[in-house]
Formats: sequence, C-alpha cells, structure tokens
Amino acid sequence: MKTQKQREKDIYAMRKRRKRRRVLRQGIIFLLMAVAVLVLYQRRDSWIPTLETIGHRHQTYRSEEADAADGDLPIYLYSGSEPQLATISNRLLVLSDSYLQIYDTDGHLLTSRQHTYGSAVMRTAGEYALVYESGGMQFRVETAAKTRFEKLLSDPIVFGRISPGGLIALVTSSDTCACKLLVFNLKGQLIYERDCIEELTDLSFHSDESGCYASSIYTENGRLYSLVHSYSFTEYEDLWTSKPLDMMAISVYNTSGGDVFVLGDSQCCFLAAGGALKSTFVYPDTLRSGVFSGNTAALLLENTEKRTRTVVVINGNASTPVLRSYDKEIRSIGLVPEQNAVLIQFRNHFEAITSAGETMRSLSVADSYQGFLKIEDYLFLRSYDHIDRIDYQK
Repeated sequence: MKTQKQREKDIYAMRKRRKRRRVLRQGIIFLLMAVAVLVLYQRRDSWIPTLETIGHRHQTYRSEEADAADGDLPIYLYSGSEPQLATISNRLLVLSDSYLQIYDTDGHLLTSRQHTYGSAVMRTAGEYALVYESGGMQFRVETAAKTRFEKLLSDPIVFGRISPGGLIALVTSSDTCACKLLVFNLKGQLIYERDCIEELTDLSFHSDESGCYASSIYTENGRLYSLVHSYSFTEYEDLWTSKPLDMMAISVYNTSGGDVFVLGDSQCCFLAAGGALKSTFVYPDTLRSGVFSGNTAALLLENTEKRTRTVVVINGNASTPVLRSYDKEIRSIGLVPEQNAVLIQFRNHFEAITSAGETMRSLSVADSYQGFLKIEDYLFLRSYDHIDRIDYQK
C-alpha cells in the first residue's frame, strides 16, 4: 500500500502531466491559428474582393437602380505593391504581387488567378496577356477565359513582349552572349532562338508577325548609341540594321504606315522600312514619359527650373511636332487612337487635345488619381487603394 507521501507525489506528477498537455494543446491551437492568419493574409487579394462583391450585391437589393449605373465600383486594392492595369478583350486586368484579377467594365470580378512571381510584369496585345517574372525564369500567357500555358526557362528573363496574334518574344540573359531572343507560339513551342551579340533594350513585332524590330545599345568613345535591327523569325542574319542613333533607345514601335518609331532618352525618330532615318525630334526638356499608337506619339517633357511641363504630339505624316506647355502638374498622358486625340491627366481633371494641339474637351474628377486606363467609353482611374470609373463620352 502506498504511503501518504507517495500518494502526494503521484497527485503532483498527474497534475504536471495535465498541465503539460494543456500547454501543448494551447500551443498547437495557437500555431494553427497563426498559420491560418498567415494563409489568409497571403491570399488577401483573392478573398477580400469577394467580400466586397458580396457587399455590393447586398446594396443592389436595396438600391437596384442606383447600383446598376456603377456596377461593382469602385474596385478596392489590397496589394502591398502598386498594381499594374491593362486591358484585353475589353476586360480590365489588375496584376498585384500575388494575383491576376480580371473584371468586366462594370467592375464585376470575373476570375482571380494566383501567381508566385517575385517581380511580376504584364504586357498585353489583342486578346492575350503575357505575365513574366522580371529577373526570374517563369512566364505564362493569359486570356480572359483561361491560362493558356506556363513555362520555366533556363535563363533569367530581362523583358518580354506579346503580339496581337499571340507570339511571345522573351529576351533573357546568357553566359555565352550578350543576351538571347526566344520566340514561342501559342502552344508554348519554341519557334525561334537567337544568340545576340548586341544588348537589346526593346522590341516590337512586324505587322505580319513574321519577325520583329529590336533596339540595342553600345558605347563608343564614352558616348552611348543605339541601333535598330530588323529580324526575321526564319533567318539568323539581320534583314537590316540602322545607322547609329545618338540616343539610348527606350522603346521601339512599328507604325501603321510601315515605318519604325524609336523613343529615346534625349530624342526620338522615325525610320523608314529599310532603316533609313526619316525625321528626328530632339527634346528641349527632360523626357518624363512617352506613348505611341498607329502613327502618332505623345511625349511628356518637364523643365524643373522653370517648373513647366510640355506635351509634344508627333505625327509621322506631319512636318513639325505640336507643343503645348503647362505650368501645373501633369500626372500622365495617353492616346485615344479612334479620335486621333491625346488625353492629359492633371491633378483633378482631364484634358483631351487633338493631334494639332486644339482642346477637345475637359473632364473633372473629384479625387486625385495616380494613373488611368481607357477601355471602350470608360476611363478607369487608379488611386492608391481603389479604382474608379468615369464615362469618357459625357
């Protein structure tokens, strides 16, 4: 028979075991809760918009007529980084650091697709979107309906472009040459590979997508120059190469007239289809941004000493550029090709001007936005935490 002292020891040991089990159980519960919170936080771009959609749907029952005009707008942004906006098939694409979300023009969330790219970049053309990891080795091709394919490369991606017909051109780094140019079709098959001795900075597809124009840079006697090359996806010799251009080429475009437009850091120019220089415009002030479509370029220049901004409109068919100066902040510029117009975003309003520099219209906005995207007759306005929509035609 156990003595009183032994019984006390047994009771003490049993209490210690119960306490250890209780502490262990509480620790496991806390760990599971922490994991659940972490998972919810990482996937916030997916489930928070769903909650917002539910809230908007609830409002629809209370005020159906009022909500019908604006749909599920504004669209709230929960990503830690600045999202990228683009459009395919008249859909709004929002790329965050974790998700690609696709909305219709009424702000209804159609689909949300997760990605794991560390520095995701999105490029669009026609009905296709290319999403790739800058400095990484993965890329994927998206449509509004589905992900077409995803691939893993053996070299880091420097930049990528996609054509309206769905060709994908990727420039990667290489240990054996300056860079590599890889071209894939819509099935994800590699159809062209080129070891480049030049460092490519940008490319655009030929209008028939049989090849591309590519810009490269080099230095000579301490100065930076650029070349434009025309490649065929069935040959390995250049179709043609331009003479050296006294600039650092930033972007290259094919024009609706069959020429090439080159946007540089200090000047821009038009090249003929064979690479001959047609016209040049040297910037009087510092370039802040530039856009191009069809045969028209719009540039935003800034003079920090005079505190002035200048919008330059250059048409490939016109003899001289059109310049309009402003003494107030300009947030962004864009082109409206169907109206041959340039859209200028100020702090609290938009101004549309013709390619001749004449004012077409002015649109007031109630908030301060950081950028915009035009889809059909709407302007989608991006703030730091949401996206609004206004009717461009009103």
